[in-house]
Amino acid sequence: MRRCAKALLAAEDRARRAKRGLWNDPHFRVRRAGRLANDIGTFQIVEGKVLDVAKVRRRVYLNFGPDYRTDFTVTISPADMRRLTKDGIDPVAWSGKTVRVRGWISLLNGPEIELTHPEQIEVLD
Repeated sequence: MRRCAKALLAAEDRARRAKRGLWNDPHFRVRRAGRLANDIGTFQIVEGKVLDVAKVRRRVYLNFGPDYRTDFTVTISPADMRRLTKDGIDPVAWSGKTVRVRGWISLLNGPEIELTHPEQIEVLD
């Protein structure tokens, strides 16, 4: 998967823009980071601006809103953070960037996705 992730994401983007196949179905639309309350327990693609990056007890939090207790967050465990660092990826650099992340939405304070692999996230700007 890792070797072909870039090509798969590019093909997905083309299909989404052309509204081909499942990308024409509103169920598979990219969700906005602020509107996820009804998506807990589902696999989603979420897009938004990282307002803040925090490191608490070796876990990294990408916060998409001003209140981490209710707003969407991407979390990165210490082990996954080590893997990202080994791959030359620094999530702190994503502060202020618009990103698209994919994964299962769970509830940790507010809605969250746990980032376990770099292929889950695309930095859009």
